[in-house]
Amino acid sequence: MRLAPQADGDRDPAPMSFTSSMQSYDDAALNILGDQDRTSALALMSLVIGIAGLLVLTLELVLAAPGKHEGWVAGGLTVVAWFCYGLTRTGRTRYVAHLIVAAVLASAIFSALTYGSVRTAVGFLFMGAVLGAGIFLGRTALIITTAASIGSLGALTWAEANGLMTATPDFNVSLRVWITHSATILVSALMVHHSRVRTNRAIRLKTQEFERRKATEQERDRSLERFARIFRTSPSPMVAQSARTGSILDVNPAFERSYGYARDQVLGRQESFLWNDPAQRDTYLQQLYAERHMDQFPCLGRRADGTVFQALISSEMGTDREDKLIITTITDVSAQAEAMDRLRRSEERFAKAFNFSPLNLTITRLSDGSFVEINEATDSVQGLRLEEQLGKTSVDTGVWLTPADRERFVAQLLRDGRIDNYDTRMRHKDGSLIDTRLWAELIEIDGEACILSCTINTTAEKRRESLLLNVAKGVAAETGEAFFGALTRHLCEAIRCDMVVIGECRDPQQVHILSIWKDALPMPTFSFDTVNTPCAETLQQKDVFVCAQGLPLEFPQARGINREGFQAYLGQALRDADGTPIGILFAMWRKPLTLREDLQALVSIFASRANAELVRLHRDREIQRLTETLEQRVRERTADLQKLNAELDSFAYTVSHDLKSPLRAIDGFTRLLDEQLGERMSADEREMFDRVLSSTARMGSLISALLALARVSQAPLERQSVDLSELVRSILAEQLDKHPQRQVRCHIAQGLAAGCDPQLARIALENLLGNALKYSRDQPQTVIEFGRSEHEGDSAPRYFVRDNGVGFNMAYAAKLFKPFQRLHMANEFEGTGIGLATVRRIIERHGGDITAISAPGEGATFSFSLGDAPAA
Repeated sequence: MRLAPQADGDRDPAPMSFTSSMQSYDDAALNILGDQDRTSALALMSLVIGIAGLLVLTLELVLAAPGKHEGWVAGGLTVVAWFCYGLTRTGRTRYVAHLIVAAVLASAIFSALTYGSVRTAVGFLFMGAVLGAGIFLGRTALIITTAASIGSLGALTWAEANGLMTATPDFNVSLRVWITHSATILVSALMVHHSRVRTNRAIRLKTQEFERRKATEQERDRSLERFARIFRTSPSPMVAQSARTGSILDVNPAFERSYGYARDQVLGRQESFLWNDPAQRDTYLQQLYAERHMDQFPCLGRRADGTVFQALISSEMGTDREDKLIITTITDVSAQAEAMDRLRRSEERFAKAFNFSPLNLTITRLSDGSFVEINEATDSVQGLRLEEQLGKTSVDTGVWLTPADRERFVAQLLRDGRIDNYDTRMRHKDGSLIDTRLWAELIEIDGEACILSCTINTTAEKRRESLLLNVAKGVAAETGEAFFGALTRHLCEAIRCDMVVIGECRDPQQVHILSIWKDALPMPTFSFDTVNTPCAETLQQKDVFVCAQGLPLEFPQARGINREGFQAYLGQALRDADGTPIGILFAMWRKPLTLREDLQALVSIFASRANAELVRLHRDREIQRLTETLEQRVRERTADLQKLNAELDSFAYTVSHDLKSPLRAIDGFTRLLDEQLGERMSADEREMFDRVLSSTARMGSLISALLALARVSQAPLERQSVDLSELVRSILAEQLDKHPQRQVRCHIAQGLAAGCDPQLARIALENLLGNALKYSRDQPQTVIEFGRSEHEGDSAPRYFVRDNGVGFNMAYAAKLFKPFQRLHMANEFEGTGIGLATVRRIIERHGGDITAISAPGEGATFSFSLGDAPAA
């Protein structure tokens, strides 16, 4: 987000240039050098000047011409030099250079005035003063000294030129001149040497500083590169702003994704459009300028599409004067806020559900069982008040019978994570033991494992279960009317009534009692009319009908009730699946009835069980009647069918046998006539005779087939173990002996045996194998296969015969196994149409079945089973 520009008073001065910083460093370096050897240089220079001044002063006093008084100048310079030397020895060198420069400059001026001419050695003194000021003092002192030297020389020169000098110059060269020049040169040399040393050291320090700054700048570049990578790849939106103008300098891709703005749309802009609440922005800026950084400031942001989201802002302002950037990171916490809100609402719902639940709910610490929270529901297990439990452990309050009971409960909870329907016994505060059922789950509160548990008192439920279990045990072995007797007895004991009756409705107003238990004794059964009795009301209602007291007043015409003195009644109708009343169960008391919570439930349970038994009894009676009727019908139909089959087989055998005699006569006389006529018959007559003989032969085959079919149906079935593989091999050998010229390849599975009639099995296989050879005779090489087929779910073994013959169309497969039905013309393939019908009859007599699969030109496969009789 953004920061406003700083106030003028808060702005930093312009950043220093690299040259300025180097100059500052140079001054600091020189100061360091002065501390080290400036003092020694000034001391040596003061000493040399002092010695030279003494020599000049001595020579001046000894060799000076009469009337020349220049010695006082040398003396004054000598005094100043030695004074400065003394200052350097004591470490007080702050103004030593100033004194020496001023003394040398003054000496030069006064020497020229005393001498009376500027054409003397004093020119060296002016140069020495300038050198000293340039080396030991600053730029200002150098300028002042140079200006003073030039001005003084100019004034002196003008004075000399205009005859204003009072002294008369002596231009004779003496030792004093040499000493003066030598001292000046020596001092100048010392100052130049000192300057060179300082310059070399400064250059060396500058070089070192340059290398350090270069390394620093390289490290800064690397840091900037790393920061740029972090800035670009950060998953959180980031903004770089100017601390002076507040304008956006850069944003990362995460910002573009989060806010929906392209980078070019925000660069150079103030960021106020990113805030949803200006007041939050003002507060944020105030805190940021006060603390120079901001961490996790909550606010509302606005995206490009106008949507508002919750965000946390963290900003840093750089403290480097050369780097006034503000880096801001925005974290979208909408999802977290929504999750926290959901958590808060969930906790509120949990608190409401916990506190207002009618069930007893508690939260205890897992470690020691201390009660942390208890809802306001009535404690039906322990009977303790809220203040009697909080802060105490479940063991302290005596809830668990023993600590081991709680340990087992906790161990199971830790193993499974939760517990459902945990039955145990707990102690009531009055000392009684209470049957209890618990539900518990592990939860965590403030980082500590706790147990959320719900307890209910199941004492009454256990009592009902025990009662029902006893009833169930009592009637478990009974059915029918014996069951009703046991049920009335147990119900009478359970509800402590004076009489219990179970009756069956014979008609809408008549009930026949199946069982009656009165005064702890069974009573004889009878039938009664329900008119003007509570039973009539019961049969009309869907639920339990109750008359808790005043039964004689409610039903004054019920004489039996009045006679026996019954005062209360409770009953329920027993109904069929369609809601029709089929019976009734009711109980009566001689005292007014106090309705208990479980009384109606018990009667309903017993009534439901009695209803189921009565429905079953009705169904059994109906099934018995249907079974008896059906068995009689089956016997009658079976006898009729057997009689018809026997008559049909006898008829077929008789007809076939009787037809053979005239057929043999026709065939015999035709052949005799053919022999007698001999050569006298024409070709047409010969053809007609051949047709007659062929028809009689075909007729004979048909009759033989019919006789075979009849024998198959009438012959007794004698099962034994038959080696089908060997049987097939022998049949094929017999068939192939009749056609030795045919090329036939046979594939016969070994070791196939079945429990069947051997003669009938041979007839069936002869038909199947014969058909296979017949319908494949046009193939260059005939292939016959016999084996066992495996099909999942088959209870009996299945066998198959397969050929590579002409096949047939499956659309006509229904005709295959019917007598006299053929799928090929007689001129194509010979046959009677009885063979497959015979095979089917044999297979069905064995309890099996036969199917065929084929396609034109692809051969045929016949699959069959011979029943599930095992091979011996």
